[in-house]
Amino acid sequence: MTVGAKGLIRTGLISIGLLAAQSGDPAQAVSLSIPPLMTAPEMLMQLNQQLILSKNAPRRLNAWCKNVLGDQQGIRVSQTNGAAPQPSAEIRQLLQVTYDTELSYLKLSYQCNRQVVAVYEHWYVPSLVPPELKDNLQQADLQLGAQLRQLGFYRQSLSNRPLWPETGALPIFVLQHQALWYRSDKTPFSAVTEHYTRQLLPLAQQGQHSPY
Repeated sequence: MTVGAKGLIRTGLISIGLLAAQSGDPAQAVSLSIPPLMTAPEMLMQLNQQLILSKNAPRRLNAWCKNVLGDQQGIRVSQTNGAAPQPSAEIRQLLQVTYDTELSYLKLSYQCNRQVVAVYEHWYVPSLVPPELKDNLQQADLQLGAQLRQLGFYRQSLSNRPLWPETGALPIFVLQHQALWYRSDKTPFSAVTEHYTRQLLPLAQQGQHSPY
């Protein structure tokens, strides 16, 4: 995928604008607007880079929701009910558990402007859940990452995959990231796959409506 000099300048301007807006300093915050010539791949490359560099993906997602998509209420999180899929051999390997070890599944949807912009799938080891977290796992608006950080857990990024095509219509999911959550003693606790949808783009860059 090739991005020209103008595209690099535009993505640089977006980056500067977001960093200023997130600084919390009104004197540095700037009004952020997307140049009309910015393409969907350019915007997605910008977002992907920010997610890679961030230690807190939902916080970065919240900033994007406010500053790029114009939803000043920010991201809203909800649990998605349904049957849990079977964990793959890769998930068990990442969590360093055997085939007969019980694993639990948690699916969270992140919404902006009443549209699903991301879906996070967590596989975690229930025997490692701290007592302070057990009751909170049933909350409809659970923000798992924030609560894990408060308890001393930390997140390590494993991979990121752009899913948009060179040409043609955008798929529902345009980015996929994978990460591991560890306890403070470096014991793997949760493997999370983060799916990001094309609803993260303004309508002009989406090219078509999402079924969400």
